[in-house]
Amino acid sequence: MLLFLYGEDDFRSWEKVGAIKNKFLQKDKLGSGLNVFDFEENDEKIKLSEIVGAQGLFSSKRLVIIKNLILSGTAEDQQKALNFLKLNKKDLQVGQDLVLVFWEKELPRKNNKLFKLLLANSKNQNFEKLSGARLANWIAKRVQDLGGKISPEAINKLAIYVGNDLLQMNNEIEKLISFACRSERSEESSSNITSANSTGFFPAKAGQNDIITETDVDLLVKSKIEANIFETIDALASKNKEKALGLLHNQLEKGDDPFYIFSMYVYQFRNLLKIGSFYFQGNTNQYEIAKLAKLHPFVAQKGVAQLRGFTLSQLKKIYKTLGEMDLQIKTGKIDIVLALDKFVVSL
Repeated sequence: MLLFLYGEDDFRSWEKVGAIKNKFLQKDKLGSGLNVFDFEENDEKIKLSEIVGAQGLFSSKRLVIIKNLILSGTAEDQQKALNFLKLNKKDLQVGQDLVLVFWEKELPRKNNKLFKLLLANSKNQNFEKLSGARLANWIAKRVQDLGGKISPEAINKLAIYVGNDLLQMNNEIEKLISFACRSERSEESSSNITSANSTGFFPAKAGQNDIITETDVDLLVKSKIEANIFETIDALASKNKEKALGLLHNQLEKGDDPFYIFSMYVYQFRNLLKIGSFYFQGNTNQYEIAKLAKLHPFVAQKGVAQLRGFTLSQLKKIYKTLGEMDLQIKTGKIDIVLALDKFVVSL
């Protein structure tokens, strides 16, 4: 049997490989029929025929996992694999004694000969990055599979904070479940909770049926917002539209989901309105604002700095514009990328 798993979401694709390996090892307790070879990590050049034929091609139950041959293998490596697959194509398609898994941690070039052959002759799956409802559903299922519970609001915030990096998302979910399942409430303050992130220790929590809440996410999850959206809002606050547009298009060129980017703009300007409702009334203490607005202290700190480039009436107008754009995007009246460009230029 020939399997081919690939795509930009290497967390889910490698998880699939792990499930195949675990199922095989349930029968082969010693793992004598298992071989894993990674062309990215191993400089030793071994012919594919030697890897799968070490114990006889179909003489016993075998699982052979070939990692990153297209990504990191030489042209010679790939040509040898092509020759082997062509020679044994029929046996690999119908045989049950050998399971040959090709795994690529990225999306290969579509014109690659080995890629095209594998697509045409294998059971294959392209693992695309998740976004929107698919990402939210994955978060909910992951929490459930790990024995936790999570509120819809917390799911949305996790999706905004972490995005579609599922490795980081999984780590954050495990951390949140550990925190939410503690049975006694700690006397520690939220500032101590924040500092505990670096040590791996989290104070206890109780009173919410062990459900991960939006507040838990704010306290424990480091947001991706720091790296990109804050910088864009900084540029807009200083009236530097050229820089803001450059940052936006850098994100788009990197493959960031434009709907995710738009949701982050909405999220941040909503936070600026919350912060501004206190700041423009004379309360400039970022820690008090964080507590009153129920925001992470870092978000409040950055927000206070950004507010110096706006007035309260400007923020209300901007937020109203985002709401109108959101409706236009959802009803198909405007393209999402055009909407992002239009928004940045309009400020």
